[in-house]
Parts: sequence; structure tokens; C-alpha cells
Amino acid sequence: MIIIEKEQFASYIKQYERLIITICLSFTKNYFDAEDLAQQTFLAAYQNCESFDGNNLKAWLTTIAANKCRDYIKSKARTTVSLSDEQYEGLKDDGDSPEETVVKKNTMERIQSVCNKLKEPYRTVAISYFCKDIKLSNLAKETGQNIKTLETQLYRSKKLLKDLWKEEFM
Repeated sequence: MIIIEKEQFASYIKQYERLIITICLSFTKNYFDAEDLAQQTFLAAYQNCESFDGNNLKAWLTTIAANKCRDYIKSKARTTVSLSDEQYEGLKDDGDSPEETVVKKNTMERIQSVCNKLKEPYRTVAISYFCKDIKLSNLAKETGQNIKTLETQLYRSKKLLKDLWKEEFM
């Protein structure tokens, strides 16, 4: 029976780490699973170093790695379930990513802030059009204003917003 010191074992890990990961990768075809199995291999080797006979450490470690991989492949935790196309479609998320949601929210807050700085009647038209997404035709019906008047106010508010935006955020 050979006793392996912690420092000596750490050097063995460095020496054989790539080999063990490569072996595990050849079994699993997944780098992250291979890394986990390599860790389990070295942990098992360390915990059972008293069973090592002192001959051919490399062969002993590769045998442990191969056995860990075989056990992993047979395990129920690894079993994958195939989804039908219909089930897969039900899982799709067509919504915005969290990053896109934050960017949109931030942008809308900026637009609202700049629109609030406009004087009337440009403020109302800009907020309705850009922030509340109300079409000019609907705004004309709601307010009783002429559509041409609203178009002119929107045109002028766009120019004012462009200048305010540059001052504020550029």
C-alpha cells in the first residue's frame, strides 16, 4: 500500500487532468459533463488511494475515469426525453430577452422624460404618439382636433424632441 501526500496528489491532478478530461469527453461528447466526471474521477482516486498498488498511476486513473463515465451514461439522471415538434413549439419563448426588456424600458423612460419637457400642445401629441402609442387618427377622434393640426404638431414636436434628446443623452 502506498500513501500519497496531498501535495503529491495535486501534482498528479495537474499532470493527468487533460488526459482524464479527454477520456471523459470521448464518452460524454459534452465538455461540461466531462469536466464534472474528471473531478469525480480525481475525488474518487483521492478517497480510495489506499487501494492503489503503486504501479501505473496513469492506468489506474484512466480506469476510474472510464468507470465513472460508464456509470454516468447508464444513469437515469442522464436519460433524455425527446419532445415532439408540437411540445417543442409549446416551449418556445417568443418574448424579449431580459436584456431587451430592460433596454426597452430604459428607452421608454428616456422618451417619456424628454416628451415631458415639451410645451403644450406638443407635449400632449408627443406623449400620446410616442409613449402611449396612440395613432393620430384616434387622437383626432378623442380630442376633436383636426388631423392636419395634429400632424403639424407631431412634426414640430419631433424636431424639438430631436434637439432635446441631443442635449440630454449625447
